[in-house]
Order: sequence, then C-alpha cells, then structure tokens
Amino acid sequence: MYKRQAEWWRDFGSNELDALIDTALKSNRDLKIAAARLAQARALTDGAQADRRPQLGAVAGAQRGRETGIDPRAERSFAGLRASWEIDVFGRGALAIDAAEADAQAASQALRATQIALAADVATAYFELQTLAHRVALNRQAIAVAQRQVEVVRRKFDAGQATSVDVDRWQAELAQEQAVTEQLDGSRRIRHRQLAVLLGVSEAPALNLQASATAPQAPATLLPGELLERRPDVLRQARALDAALARVGVARREVYPRLQIEWANTRERTAIVGQSASPQVVLGYGVSLTLPILDGGRIRANIAVNEAKANEAMAEYEKAMLAALSDVEVALAQWSTSEASLAKWQQAQAAGETAAQRAERLFDAGLTDVSSVLDARRSYLRAQDAVSQAEGARWAAAVGLRRVFAGAV
Repeated sequence: MYKRQAEWWRDFGSNELDALIDTALKSNRDLKIAAARLAQARALTDGAQADRRPQLGAVAGAQRGRETGIDPRAERSFAGLRASWEIDVFGRGALAIDAAEADAQAASQALRATQIALAADVATAYFELQTLAHRVALNRQAIAVAQRQVEVVRRKFDAGQATSVDVDRWQAELAQEQAVTEQLDGSRRIRHRQLAVLLGVSEAPALNLQASATAPQAPATLLPGELLERRPDVLRQARALDAALARVGVARREVYPRLQIEWANTRERTAIVGQSASPQVVLGYGVSLTLPILDGGRIRANIAVNEAKANEAMAEYEKAMLAALSDVEVALAQWSTSEASLAKWQQAQAAGETAAQRAERLFDAGLTDVSSVLDARRSYLRAQDAVSQAEGARWAAAVGLRRVFAGAV
C-alpha cells in the first residue's frame, strides 16, 4: 500500500509523465536540499548518542617553572590516556537523544512532503501543457474560420449585401482569436520552462503530449484519523512537537547534579633542570559531582525559552491538522465542481457538433449560406475549447486530491 501511495502518479497511465517525475525525483534541487537536511538531522542524532558514551582521549604536555609543590627549577613532561563518562542518572542524555531522533523523523517527513509536492507540481504542469497545446490547436482552427468569415463578408460588402460595420466586426473577431492564440502559446512556453526548473535540468525535454492518460478516478472515503496519519506535513509537526517537549525535559534537568567518572593513565617525568630522572607511570581515577547553585537565572530562562518553543510547536501541530482537513474539503469541492462542469460542457460540445453538421447539410442543400456554416463551426470550436479547459481543471483537481491525500486516492 505504501508503494502505491508513494508512486501514485503511475495510476494515471502516462509513461511520459512517469519519466518526467522520475527525472524530477533524481535532479530537483529542493529535494536535494531536503535530503541534505535529513542527513544533518541524522548526524546530530549520532552526536547526541555519542555524548552518552565513555570518552577516551590522548593527553601530553610539558612545563617548566614554579608551580605549587614543585621546585621552581623543575621541568615536567607527561603523556598518556584520559577517559571520562558522565552517568545519566536523571535522564538528561536520554532526552537529548529523543529530541535529536524526533528532529530526524521530522526531517524525514519533510523530505516525503517535498517528494509528494514535487510529483504533484510536475503532474500539474504536464496536464496544463496538454491543455494549452490542445487549446492552441483549437484556436488556430478558430483563426482559420475567422479568416474565412472575413473573406465572405468582404465579398458580401463588395456585392452590396453587407456593411462596413460587418467587415470591421469580423476583422475584430479575427484579431481577438489571433491575440488569444498568442497568449496561449506564450503561456505554454512559460509553463514548459517552469517544468524544466521542477525537473532540475537546464532545458525541459521535448514532450509528445499526445499520449492518452487514464481518466482520473473518484476518491475513496477516508476517515479524518487515517488522513492525518498519511499527511507528512502533519507527521512532521508531530515529531517537531516531540522534539520540543524533549528539550523542555533537558532544560529542566539542568538543575540536577552531574555525576562523572574520570580515569587517567600517564607516564610523567619530573626533574630539576639539567638533571635526569626516570619517567613514572601515574594512574588516577575518581568521581566528580557538580551542582549549579547560582547561575544568574540562566537555567530558568532556558526552561522558559524551551517551554515557549513547545507551545509554538503545539500551535503549529494544531494548525497543520486543521489545514490538512481544510485542504481535503477544498480539493473534494474542486473535484466535484470540475466533474459537473465537464459534464455540462460535454453536452454543449455535442450540441455544437450537431448544429455544425446540420448547418453543413443545409448549406449543401442550398437552404443557407456559408456564413451560417462558419458561425456553427466557431460555436463548436468554442465548446471544444471549453471542454478542453474543463478537462484540464479535472486533471488539476485529480492531482490536487492526491496531493492532499498524500498519495493514491
């Protein structure tokens, strides 16, 4: 089930779209940034775990001169090993690890959210390009019809059957169709360039845009709890809240004493300058206990800061849950609206096609002129354009549903 959710775009049945999203998931820069942040969070978790383990290091040094208990003419040198281990009596270190692990889990959910958003953005751009390409082709047909209308009305004007107003009106119609086509073609080029950025490449690949995709399916019913468990943005905020609460615990435990075991094994040589002495092995071990007594309110301030951060994380978590539920309601409304709109426009397209066919038959029978045929064709092309836009809106709604459902619907 998780794999199906993770690769939900394959349900659309478009190999071209699959290839685009695969490229984006490998090369997109935002995704690489999110992956780098996850690597940082995991490394910080390793660091927090290392702080709880015994520490061992090499020590060496040399000195000459006065020091308490040593002749002022003495020189001293030493080298060896020193180890220390802070016993986590009150759970400070364990809570620090919990906070780091929660941060890593939050980063992992952030990466997953970025992957879902990236796949949805690529799919949206792809279907928009399909819609724009189809609309450009339809508008070019509309330009040809408008040009034919201008030719017809000019002949009627020359024959005294039309006025100059009719000529000007159809020339304006032609100019409008040409302007719309230029706008659509410009939007197509811009969207193609934006797709290249999403893919993480300098030049977007040439697209076929003719391969048919499987019609999007209606979403399945999800309970609110199941939805929230699928949303990585909600899970990310939940893990961020866990991390904040763990850090509150760490801050509060700063008032407790620290217990540390220390051990050292060195070879030391102490002698009067100019004299020789044999090095001696010095072994030392002990236990130290430290307890803050007066720190000027630093610990209390740190506790207050972390409690405020925990309250912020709680508010962010609640906001993410509300936003997730709202997103689903909006996406479902867009889906139902797009479905209803597409059905109505398809009816209009069917009626326009019938009208165009009847106009052609009447023209062939000599019962109407070519202007009526061209008017019917233009109406039919407009209906086709509306259907294309409605289909694009449905694809956008289908992708939006999968975005807010965090995978397959």
